[in-house]
This record gives sequence, structure tokens and C-alpha cells, in this order.
Amino acid sequence: MDAIESRSVPLMLNPGFWEAYMMRSCWTVGVGVVVGLTVVLAGAYLLLDCEKADLTPVLRAGLPGQFVDLPGGVTHYQWSGPEGGPVVVLVPGFSVPAYTWDHTVPGLTQAGMRVLTYDLYGRGYSDRPPGPYTIDLFVDQLNDLLTGLGIDQPVDVVGLSMGGYISAAFSARHPERVRRLALIAPQTVVMGSDPLLRAVTLPGVGEYLFTVYLGPFYMTDSSSEFASGQQPADWRERYLDQMQYRGFRNALLSTLRNLNGDPFGAYRAVGLQNIPVLLVWGDQDTTNPYANAPRVQAAIPQADLHVVPGGKHALAYEFPERVNPLLANFLMLQAP
Repeated sequence: MDAIESRSVPLMLNPGFWEAYMMRSCWTVGVGVVVGLTVVLAGAYLLLDCEKADLTPVLRAGLPGQFVDLPGGVTHYQWSGPEGGPVVVLVPGFSVPAYTWDHTVPGLTQAGMRVLTYDLYGRGYSDRPPGPYTIDLFVDQLNDLLTGLGIDQPVDVVGLSMGGYISAAFSARHPERVRRLALIAPQTVVMGSDPLLRAVTLPGVGEYLFTVYLGPFYMTDSSSEFASGQQPADWRERYLDQMQYRGFRNALLSTLRNLNGDPFGAYRAVGLQNIPVLLVWGDQDTTNPYANAPRVQAAIPQADLHVVPGGKHALAYEFPERVNPLLANFLMLQAP
């Protein structure tokens, strides 16, 4: 023992010993922190990844609505209202599928209209093609859907938020297929310009952030889009339902990364067409700011603007008693 102590004491008094010891200790701690952090991040990803299932024909057989195989993929759709009535196509927005129209469909069918709702690619029960998710993909989907369902006569098109951009682009490219166009709080900002959502344009970072936070928490909470400050009780559950099918995350990320054109180009193109246009907006909307309504009107001179006082972005769902009569009156003006 004395021999060991006689050797170790001078060694421990050597500054080089402590320098080497601290370097080894810091390196060990650093490696431990990195390993621990990696385990936590990987664990969070595995725990919060909702995509566990595939949309197969067997699964779809038990789902409501109908399905049609289009060039871009299988599309989920549903008819409502009397056969023979004027056809109205409702185009949903960025991430919420056809149930965003649940409070709109009854008002239109009661007015005698034949209403067609569907899920955009990557959303709801429609296919999740690999992409890229561009405005061309969504315009082609709507055009192919009408063709696939054998609809030859001009139809009325109603678009909400990003669906407004899609509807306007479709009307500009296929004016012969559109009788009337209604835009509800249409997209006026470049996709992904939100500071938080801008981060998902980064490869890898976006996939991780969407899995552990944006998807299960941020995207499922739409309370800020309701004037009441509260979303419907079943809203989160219905949103999570579509998230379980593989490809949803890629669809939304690809949309943010690739559908980044200026929607006003589509609105100006509609302004050059002989298509009647209704514009409905909530004056408290901050998602697609109501302050941009005059710009849309300027791009589409024939647009007739109707403001819903107190309405926010979910005004079609939250205030059907105000929105539905506006739509029905506008769409039925020249109904056959």
C-alpha cells in the first residue's frame, strides 16, 4: 500500500494528470449526453409516429363513401343531395379532409343541389402518392375526378382556404367545366411562410418535427381558427384518424415544400374569365388574413364579397347559418 501511495501522490500532483483526466471526463460526459439525447429523440419519434396502417382495398370496403381510381391515385368521394340537381363540388383546404364541409352539405342539399365532396390526395381516405404535391397535382385530381365520374356539364366549385387556390387554378385552366365559383377565405399567403411551418422545409428536420410535434399536437389543434376559441369535441380524433395511414406526413410536408407559388396568379387568371365569383370571408380571420380580401377582389373584379362579422377561418363550419344561405343564393341564381 505504501509503495502504491508513494507513486500515486506525485502523479496526482502533476498538472498534466489533471488535464488529461478532465479531458477524458468531459469526453465521456459528452458522449453520454449525445447517446442519451439520441435515445430520447429516437424514442419520441417511435412513440409519436402515428402512421401505422395502409389504405388497402379491404380497409376501404368498410369506410363510408365511395372510391374511384384516377391517374394520380385512388380518390375518396361522396355524393349528397337529389340526383339531377345542379352539381356543386366542394374542395377542402390544406390538411382537413372532406369533413370540413359537414355543416355546409346539408344547407346545399336542402336547396336542391347535388353535392360532391372528396379528399385531396394525401388526406382523408384518398391515396398518398409520393408527390411532389404541387398545384398541378391537385388541379389534375379535380379534373380527373369529374371525368372519372362522367360529369360532362359545367359544375359549381366551392373552395376553402388552400382549396380556394386549387378551385381558382382549376377554373382558370378549365373554364369550360366551371359554371360558378365560390371562394371561402381563399389562400393568400405563400405556403410555408409561417415561421414554425417554414422549418419543415428543411430535409430531415421537417420529417422529425412533424412526427413529434406538428402532426400530433400543432395540426390537430384548430381552436384558434374558431371564433369561440374551441374546436368541436371530436375534431382532434377525426384528424388523427387520417394520420394513421402511411404517407400523410409526406403529403403535407411535400405540399409545404412544393405548393409555393403565388395564388394571386390564379385569381388574376379567373378575373379574365367570364365566371361569376362569390367571395366569403370572416373579418376576424388571421389564418388567411381578412386584410387581403381587397387584393383578391382587385384580382377578380367580378367577385362579390360578403363579410361574416366575427367569423374566423373555420367560418363555414362554425357559422353555417350565415354562410350556407350566401352559397345557396349565389349558386341557385342560374341553376337549370
